[in-house]
Amino acid sequence: MRTLHLVWAVTWFNTKMLLMSEFFVLTTFITPLIFATLAFFLFQLGGGQSGQTLLYAALGSGMMGVWSTTLFGCGGAIAWQRWEGTLELLVNAPTRYDFILAGQTFGAVILGFYGIGTTLLWGVILFGMPLTASFPLLLPFALFCAVLSLGALGMLIATTFVLYRHANALGNLLEYPIWLIAGLLVPLATLPFWVRPLSWVLAPTWGMDAIRGAALGRDIGTPLFAMLMCVVLAVIYYVLSRIALRYVLYKARREATLSLQ
Repeated sequence: MRTLHLVWAVTWFNTKMLLMSEFFVLTTFITPLIFATLAFFLFQLGGGQSGQTLLYAALGSGMMGVWSTTLFGCGGAIAWQRWEGTLELLVNAPTRYDFILAGQTFGAVILGFYGIGTTLLWGVILFGMPLTASFPLLLPFALFCAVLSLGALGMLIATTFVLYRHANALGNLLEYPIWLIAGLLVPLATLPFWVRPLSWVLAPTWGMDAIRGAALGRDIGTPLFAMLMCVVLAVIYYVLSRIALRYVLYKARREATLSLQ
């Protein structure tokens, strides 16, 4: 219970801290609305004017914001602690550092999911999009599985990006390709066949499938398999992040570079 309380406290603190950043407010709330508006008009011009189609586009646009927040919020987590001079205190705290890092990454992911709610509200008010769910009882569990998998992926991103001097440039490079590979707006069936194995190891792919399956299950199938894949990937990501974190901390202590920028 102490561990869960710690993770929740760090998650809530990091969420409030990110809300003070103009960049993350833009990334989480404004940018998805722009993409959702463009997607709505494109789908309508293409003949997809049904409520299910608009909901499909709204969920995809919202998840685009979630991925951007995860990528930038988690990619610079350790680097920001180093710049603020708090990394040494957190690493040497009595509790395990990976629990603290987990709370920070979940805070970024949860902030991104606020953007999905904003995107849905935008579609309802401006485009008359109906809010329906084929499996309403499974929808909260689908959201939880998506948050879990993306949070674990955020931990892996945080522990690996710190080793790369130009992590911000790498984050910019990964943002748009993952939007396509994960099928957030473009169905995976329309992409080349060799892209699909790449999408299978990405949390946004299965998180999006789980949420869409719960909302549009009658058209695309139940979300149970996607939810299971989210949990499996979350475990794999967490194990890999633990291994990477041990290497990062060992390397920093051995070379006395923990506090160096």
